[in-house]
Amino acid sequence: MILPIASETKSTMIANKLEEMILNKKYKAGENLPSQHTLATQFGASSRSVREAFKNLEAKGLIEVKQGKRALVKSNNLDQFVESLSISMIRNQTPDKKLLTDLMQVRTTIEVSATRELSRDPSRMLIVRSLDRCCSKMERLLPSLESGKDTEAIEQFKQTDFEFHATLIKSNDNAILTSIYENLAPQLYIALDRLPESYNEQKKKVNEYRYLVEALENGQTDLAVALTLVSLTTIKDKFESLKF
Repeated sequence: MILPIASETKSTMIANKLEEMILNKKYKAGENLPSQHTLATQFGASSRSVREAFKNLEAKGLIEVKQGKRALVKSNNLDQFVESLSISMIRNQTPDKKLLTDLMQVRTTIEVSATRELSRDPSRMLIVRSLDRCCSKMERLLPSLESGKDTEAIEQFKQTDFEFHATLIKSNDNAILTSIYENLAPQLYIALDRLPESYNEQKKKVNEYRYLVEALENGQTDLAVALTLVSLTTIKDKFESLKF
């Protein structure tokens, strides 16, 4: 039995608890939630608080509420809500540098967390090999980049660079943060694509990525995290110098 909620906003806490149950598939898509009366009793709250909680969950696309019927679970993930939120943010704020700077911080948080956990994961070699392939491809492209005139090689280098970071991000086990990032990432990549990069900077980047892959392979957590931070801080500093 769930204890009565002693909180300033019962409807919010009911919504949060039900959202957690839905995301954890205690209530699966296609199933009905308990009746409003049952939930009100379970949470020690009023029916009004339960109805407000339902509105919150319905707005996120998790449930569907029809008059005279029990609430139906529509989805066990927040992809639709996150996509809607992301589109709204981009439509209203692009090209807001503050939004993109905040997204850079989200990227840093996710990648550092992913690097730390990946370095400790006994089954990490599948992801490490994917990162290694990205490094090898970038190394093969370096001779074509020295002149700065091979536009196809430059584009391939950038795409492989993005792929390297995407691989790290996808290894993160926070599905909500990753989903938010992936929906907003295209806007960030458009901005990052404008960053100037010399041949020496490209060569230095590849070396740093190679050291990171080796640190991950050897389970050197502190070194891997430090290398990730160095790489992302360099990108962040260059990004903040851009004019919008």
